[in-house]
Amino acid sequence: MWSHILREQLEVTAPVFWACVQDGQLPDRGGPLARPVENSIPLYLLRALGDLGVNENEVLSMTTGQAAELLAQKLTEQHETT
Repeated sequence: MWSHILREQLEVTAPVFWACVQDGQLPDRGGPLARPVENSIPLYLLRALGDLGVNENEVLSMTTGQAAELLAQKLTEQHETT
């Protein structure tokens, strides 16, 4: 019964199971590999700046602070012209 549970329900071999239990080594489930994020722009900033005509690649080359400043500047300019 134990081998059936490992094979059919957990979908691992006994060595992989025990490596997980004893060493905390997770079995390979084919998920995406984690990449370190050096500089990520929040999606709301990316979308808001895109709606204001700023190129996505330009936004992605900025820091989050720079993108937020640009958004504030664009919104101020837009408010002043209306």
